[in-house]
Parts: sequence; C-alpha cells; structure tokens
Amino acid sequence: MFVLRVLSLALATALPSLAAACEDGSSGRCVALDGAGELQLDASLRLRGMYYDPNRFGIGGSEDGYGLLRALASAAARRGAWDGMVQLGVHAEQGRKGGPGGTDRGALDLQQGYVRWQGERLGWQLGRQEAAYGSSRLLSVRDGPNIRLAFDGVRGRWQRRGITLDLIALRPVDNRSGAFDDPSDRGQFLVGSYATWQHGRPGNGLDLYLLGYGRDDAHFATASGDERRRSLGARWFASHPRWDSNIEGVAQRGTLSRAQDALAIRAWTLASDSGVRWPARRWQPRLGLKLDIASGDRDAHDGRLGTFNALYPKSAYFSEASLLAPANLVDVQPTLTLSPRAGLSTEIGWQLAWKHRRSDAVYTTPAPLAAVPGTAGTSRRIGQQYKWETTWQASDHWTWKGQLAWFDAGPGLREAGGSDTLFASVVGAWQW
Repeated sequence: MFVLRVLSLALATALPSLAAACEDGSSGRCVALDGAGELQLDASLRLRGMYYDPNRFGIGGSEDGYGLLRALASAAARRGAWDGMVQLGVHAEQGRKGGPGGTDRGALDLQQGYVRWQGERLGWQLGRQEAAYGSSRLLSVRDGPNIRLAFDGVRGRWQRRGITLDLIALRPVDNRSGAFDDPSDRGQFLVGSYATWQHGRPGNGLDLYLLGYGRDDAHFATASGDERRRSLGARWFASHPRWDSNIEGVAQRGTLSRAQDALAIRAWTLASDSGVRWPARRWQPRLGLKLDIASGDRDAHDGRLGTFNALYPKSAYFSEASLLAPANLVDVQPTLTLSPRAGLSTEIGWQLAWKHRRSDAVYTTPAPLAAVPGTAGTSRRIGQQYKWETTWQASDHWTWKGQLAWFDAGPGLREAGGSDTLFASVVGAWQW
C-alpha cells in the first residue's frame, strides 16, 4: 500500500511538466489531440488535521486527534460532443482512535471513471461519477470526509433555454481499504429526476426534483428495517450584489419494512440560508441567517416513521465539525462573513439547536444519519454551537483553511451522558 501511495503522489507532482495551462482558465494542464480534441490533466492533494474533545459528544467517544491525506489525479479527454474522465485516488489516515472510519482510508482506487455524450439538447453520462445538485442538502460530493462520495450508474440530461432536466439511476460506491476493491453498494439506490430553471442573472432560479431512495437495514432511534423513501422537493435561489437567498422544502413518503410489519414514512424539512451584503464597505461584510427544521418521529408505536432522512448531504452543512445531522432538528444560525483582503475570508457563526420531537433522538454524521445513543426521549434543547472558519487562497495552487468550533451541550445531550465538545481543524489543499 505504501508503494501505491508514493507512486500516486509522484504522478501528481510530475504532471506539471507534461503540458501547458488550459486556455479557458480552468485548473490543470491541457494537451492538444489530433482531430481538434483535448486532454486535460489535473491533480490535487489535501492534508487535514482534526481534533475532537470529546468525539461524539462523549457518548461512546473520547478525546481524539488524527490526520487525513487525500491525493487525486485525473485525465479527461474531450472531442466534439464526447468526453470521458479517469480519476484515481489514494486516501490515508493516521492516529484515529479505534482505527480509520469507513471514509478515511483507501489504497489506489478509481474515484471516477465515466464516458459522456452531450448534444445540443440531449446527453448522457455512464460510469463512476460524482453527483452534486442544488445546495447539496440531499445530494453532495461529501467533500468534508477524506473519501469523496461517488456513484455508479447513469444520468441522462435534457436542456433548453435555461432549463435543465436530469434523469438519475445510481448506486453509491462502497469504500474499502484495499486497492481497486470499491464495488457498488448493492444495499442502496437512488433514482429520480432533478430539474433546474435559471433566469435573469446567473445564480437565480428554481429547482424541482423527485428522488426515489432505497437502503437495506436502515437504523433510526425508534425503528429499523428496509427503507424505501420518495423525496419531492423544491428550491428557490437568488443572488444579487446586496443580498442572496436559498430556500428549500422537501416532503418524504415511503415505507420502512420490518419483520413484523411496515411503517409508513411521513417526513419533511424546510431550510433557508439568506443574507445581506455591503460590497462597498471595508471587509465586505455579509450578515446571514440559516433557519432549518427537519421532522422527527412523534410516537414509536403509531405505525409511522417521521424522521427526515437527508439521503446524501454535505456533512459540513451546519459547521465543519459535522456534529449534527439534519434530522429531528430545529436550528437557528446567524453568521457574519468578512473578507479583509482578496483571497481571505472568515466566518463567525452561532447555532442554537433543538429536537423537533422530544421522543426521537439527536442525530449525527456519518451520512446518512446515526442516532446518538440514549438521546431518544431526552429534553428538546440540544445546545448551542459557536464556530469560526477562515479560508486563505495563498496562491493559484494553495488554499489553507482553519476551523474552530465549541458546542455547549444542552439537556438533550447531557441527560444521555453527553458533554461540551471542542473541535479544531487545519486544512492545506494543493490544486493543479
């Protein structure tokens, strides 16, 4: 495994000498091919140090600090309406108590490998691919964890006059620690459609989607079984020099099949992220406000499951600490973002969180969601979180991030044995 990692990193650092910069300004280097084709080469390296005190609010976890490494190298060929990509990845972990998690470590693996054809209106993409839509509340690339989320399957696309419609049939990749050993997860699937209408200036539009999701042996605080869930959602988004807004609502229906019976799934969420800016002021301040509510289960014995499932969300939606998952949750989070200079931004946030239903649990990551043991039936107030996150674009190739959070545990956690949590992280990312 060590040899594979060294070879991968050597490839990533050697690529810059092979080609010239792409004329369109995108990352990587480009090589002209015969027949008006083009080959684009990309490489990236991310080093991340993380510290929790304690992990998982101290309920089944303790103080933990560890390091993560992600190295990716890709080649994408384009010719006319056809293009394809092969991306290889190496992922390493060092120092985590209890050993690496499921998305921490992997020898040389295929991260992405697909072929795509895109005509004037119709197109399709087949193979292993990353898929992110909208604001990544339900479908993301999962960039926070070491191994990004990829899917095996096919996507079809139709587009015309600002309207894009995608048809999706995917299975997530089951990440394993060996080399070229990551199969499709046969116990999960995602099918459906996602439409986007954009109008006026870029960043303004409407999303409508219907997604079918399946997961075998799903576990919630009040029930377990084979989950089949349909998500009908809409998102309105707008971006202007002085203000921006992003509002999304989702209704879910389906069944959770158990040995003795089947529960009817009746869940929903409503989330918003809006802000005002002063671009002409010093440090270009932005005052933002996130408001989220994700349903929980009211009664474990009423024949229904009310816990919302965010499917494949970005784990850092509330903060980089990824302490809470958007399920059985009500939260309010004001933020202040400042840009002291070009390439440097910092955000300060304060989150207040409650359970939507007292009878249900507090949920945390990893995706899709995991109930914190002992929190079903505790008080509704989960606690409050203070965060500070800074990003510095040091050069064309290097980005540095510092992240700090303190979670003040409320009675919803303390009654289950939980405690306050400190989180710190430093990230260095190189992109070529």
